[in-house]
Amino acid sequence: MVLRDTLKTADVYVKVSLAVWLAATVDALGGLMGFWSVVGDARELVLIAEFVMMLVLLINCYALKNWIVRHTDHSLYRQVAWLSVGSLVLCILGDLVNFNLPESYYRYGQVVKHDYLADSVWFFAPGYLLLLIAAVRIARANGLGIAGIAALLAVAGIIGGVSINAMHLPGTGTYVSAITGFYGIFITVVGASGIVFMLSFGKRRFRPGVLLVSVGILMAAVADSVIGQFWIYGNGGEGFFPAARYVNWSLYVGSQCLVIHLARVAYWNRPCS
Repeated sequence: MVLRDTLKTADVYVKVSLAVWLAATVDALGGLMGFWSVVGDARELVLIAEFVMMLVLLINCYALKNWIVRHTDHSLYRQVAWLSVGSLVLCILGDLVNFNLPESYYRYGQVVKHDYLADSVWFFAPGYLLLLIAAVRIARANGLGIAGIAALLAVAGIIGGVSINAMHLPGTGTYVSAITGFYGIFITVVGASGIVFMLSFGKRRFRPGVLLVSVGILMAAVADSVIGQFWIYGNGGEGFFPAARYVNWSLYVGSQCLVIHLARVAYWNRPCS
């Protein structure tokens, strides 16, 4: 009943996000069930379809930015909307690296087969930094104290460090070890900013929009944990590929489909509304 009522009232931005996530999930399930494969003859078609999904999502994200511009002249929400656009652009560039178009492996050593994934951090890290800034800026504007925010993010960073250390394989090259170590800590902090975002809305924290965006931010960390645990360091460095990639794709796209609504959800649930 709740889902049906939500879909009835959903506007085009929500429907586009839902359509993109459903397409990504069908893509992932089809790969897992063997109907097509990113390593088979359908590789080019799969990659083109996935790139189109992200372009549609980018158009939707930009449209949401325009919605904010039309409905408020408050600089905070306009800046956060632009941060969302910038974040998604950078993440799409990271996706292109993860597509491994030249199909080259073991670039930086003989332990981790899919070590090209480390190169995508140069795009995903600044992309998710913009998302982190957006979430924290909203939390601060909503009145959440800087000490509480810092404490929660610091604990998340420690958890991230312990996690990446546990999955790291001996013999991994310095470059891959350093960049995955940094990113493992960083993306956990980003995920925790979803909790910060939610807590900052006080009594409104359990509103569907706030919860969904918060879950979307958390999902970014979950999606990347799948990459680290099962795609980079899994199976003795060989990776559980392409299964881990399919699971990650549905989680990652689902996360992006939610977080692009951050500015509008924050505006709708602002303290003075």
